[in-house]
Amino acid sequence: MRTNIAALPAGAAFDALAASLRVDPAKGPQRLYPIVDERMRLLGVVTRVDLQQRVDERPADVSSALEAIVRPDPIVVYPDDPLRMVVHKMAETGLTRFPVVDRGPERRLLGMIALDDLLKARARNLDSEQRRERVLRVRFPFVFSPERR
Repeated sequence: MRTNIAALPAGAAFDALAASLRVDPAKGPQRLYPIVDERMRLLGVVTRVDLQQRVDERPADVSSALEAIVRPDPIVVYPDDPLRMVVHKMAETGLTRFPVVDRGPERRLLGMIALDDLLKARARNLDSEQRRERVLRVRFPFVFSPERR
């Protein structure tokens, strides 16, 4: 799970929306933006494509710039969900990014998880399995013979 993400406040100004589209060269572009209230409760999500189109349109009513494109009931995962369940959810929905929220009734945003995060976790798991299963050969300086002479 990534915790260093850009989350947009529900009443974000138009300039803040445009600024959120700037790309950090080290991380690459963020593709899904959670929409949160002042207590960090998840209200919905906005895709980067929808946000870019909205910014390019420059709507006359900037106060509702975000309301028109927000997806109010996103599919979420929880921090204690096994990665296998997250992968199954991705396969069922065809989506590759989910907000991670706590299980409480407030649904506080904790971070985001993407397919890339799952692949990195799987690669680490495979690496540790390979290290653990490595067989060491022991060579003896003399040969044992089953026959006694």
